[in-house]
Amino acid sequence: MKIILAVDDNFAIGKNNKLLFHIKKDLKHFKNTTLNSILIMGRKTYESMGGALSFRDNLILTRNKAYKADDAKVFTSKDEILAYVNNKPDKDAFVIGGGEIVKVFLDYCDEVILTKVMEKVDHADTFLHNFDLDPDFEIVEQSSLQEENGVKFKYVIYRRKK
Repeated sequence: MKIILAVDDNFAIGKNNKLLFHIKKDLKHFKNTTLNSILIMGRKTYESMGGALSFRDNLILTRNKAYKADDAKVFTSKDEILAYVNNKPDKDAFVIGGGEIVKVFLDYCDEVILTKVMEKVDHADTFLHNFDLDPDFEIVEQSSLQEENGVKFKYVIYRRKK
């Protein structure tokens, strides 16, 4: 499994249940990377997107046993999602947020694809695990610095050390 998210310099990923950045290049990168795969998310992430993303299996993890989604599969346990992913070995699985969902699945993820935005967002309220400080992960690839509408960013891929 993999994690794919955009973060600021402090590994912040959200504020008021919204993404911190809307970078067209990054959204295209996300789409191209995750097409025909499995997306794992929490209920708040699903609702903030306005529904499921097409051409992907959208899996929602929620504590609410009565929660329904017409365009996604709803699970109430981590183990149910892991079983689903294990039954689809031909598909990549991406954890896409929020912060609590990343924590739940972190031990099962071997790769992290981050869009690192070179700025700090004031008053962000949701943070990702800091992979720069995690001795179990190492950077294996990173893009050159890119810019869109004055926002500087780069793509960084971390892998779990063997």
